[in-house]
Amino acid sequence: MARASADAGRGSVSFTVGDILAPRVDRYDAVLCRGVLNDILDDDRRETAFAAFAGTLRPGGALILDVREWRTSAERKAREPLFRKRVSTDRGALTFTSVTTLNRESRLLEISERHELISNGETRVSDHQFVMRCWERDELGERLSRHGFAEAAYFGAYDPGVEAGVTDRLVVVARTG
Repeated sequence: MARASADAGRGSVSFTVGDILAPRVDRYDAVLCRGVLNDILDDDRRETAFAAFAGTLRPGGALILDVREWRTSAERKAREPLFRKRVSTDRGALTFTSVTTLNRESRLLEISERHELISNGETRVSDHQFVMRCWERDELGERLSRHGFAEAAYFGAYDPGVEAGVTDRLVVVARTG
């Protein structure tokens, strides 16, 4: 979608998919890291990711990322641990169910998901379990600062009108110094 949008506009844009823990030799004007950092659970690997971001960006480059913010995520999941949604698709009726348990000591969301597709009288089910470690704004700020990022702005969504802390998301836009 990004490539199609860029092709419709003016200018030159390139896209690269890579491992955020293995910095690339190439340098870019911007890096978008969407919904991945919560999957990195240990501090050393989190530090490596921010070092890779800094090493990949040109001076003045922009880092745009989003994470789950711990306080609002914990409040929401304590109140609503079960999420279920049913939708009709071209392949049949799909039910998505997610149950989240909080590990407050480690700021972890322990998640069990079930995808159930009913098509032509046949039911297919897939179950998934995974863990996400949420972030706190101070932790992000410290890592950004330590790796040479400045001018960090925090939002509650990709809409700059949504203030940080209003949602369980934290969107950060920062520039290299």
